[in-house]
Amino acid sequence: MVGDRRRNRPTFDIVAGQVPGPWVRRPASITTLIVFSVLLPAFALIAIPVAFVLDLLDGGRPFRRVRTYVLVGGLVAVDLAGLVMVGIVWLISPLGFRVHKSRTQARFLWVMTAWTTSLSRVISAVLPIPMHLDELDPDVLGGNAIVIGRHRSLLDAVLPSVIFGNRGLTPLYTLKEDLRREPNIDLVGHWMGHRFVTRSPKNLEAELEPIRQLAGRVDEHSVAVIFPEGTFFTPARKEKIIRSLEEKDPRHAEQARALKHLLPPRPAGTLALLEGAPDSDIIVFGHTGFEPYGTIPEILKNIGTGKPAHFHAWRIPRRDVPVERQARIDWLFDIWAELDAWIDSQNRP
Repeated sequence: MVGDRRRNRPTFDIVAGQVPGPWVRRPASITTLIVFSVLLPAFALIAIPVAFVLDLLDGGRPFRRVRTYVLVGGLVAVDLAGLVMVGIVWLISPLGFRVHKSRTQARFLWVMTAWTTSLSRVISAVLPIPMHLDELDPDVLGGNAIVIGRHRSLLDAVLPSVIFGNRGLTPLYTLKEDLRREPNIDLVGHWMGHRFVTRSPKNLEAELEPIRQLAGRVDEHSVAVIFPEGTFFTPARKEKIIRSLEEKDPRHAEQARALKHLLPPRPAGTLALLEGAPDSDIIVFGHTGFEPYGTIPEILKNIGTGKPAHFHAWRIPRRDVPVERQARIDWLFDIWAELDAWIDSQNRP
């Protein structure tokens, strides 16, 4: 990397949240992963034929039960392989004493990219949901940028890692603390200095400062990634947010009500990234095709009925981003309206 190494060195403090501490959650999550990696193949010779027969009794295609077993088994296998690679990188660091060095960080980036790419391939093949990533303009996807993206499903959070990691760029995520329950995200995210944030922080400023610090590491070899919606779209969630906005910000409440496919953006994290990376452009990233897979029950219900996923991104030069805070919030809502309009155009028959 170019630039000041001290500026780009990841820090490893993680905002305290409600998930168990590392000495509790990591043994639990790793043990759970290992148990599933043993049980799923062990029962496959029985479970898959039984699932196949039950699917036939339901009319055959799209063989949801068989696909579900294969999907879970594939994801667990990829997860276990990722965990092994993480362990190897940690061992040769050695034992975590040099994890901040550029060579070790490059290895973690390789693991992160290989892991998320493999996950996306399993998802694409089994759901199935062909992913047309070639629709994205490569000139848009350069470094030194803040990526603000749509978050519609449990399955789409890996996409920025796939897209930017395979271009040799380091995606620096701001993620919900709940994801620390996943061992690869927990370990790689910790050692690469991603930021984990709580849903309802008691001290918002204390939570925003680490996000600004993460943004300060962005350069031409990296991007910062955030999902401004904060969670998946549901009509109930949208209505709850709109009611809250009506009390504090009626104008933006009206803009939020006009959105058809997106939740209104929560501006605090995006504004913190803009403050911490004052020279970075903005990449707006959207997609369609993941709408049927917002939650685990929806994945189980809709598996086998997927349509192709389509992608869209555009880059906004930093000079076009307002400087004043309220103007930036207005700008973000306008960007979200533009992204919502693109999604709507893709969903029309």
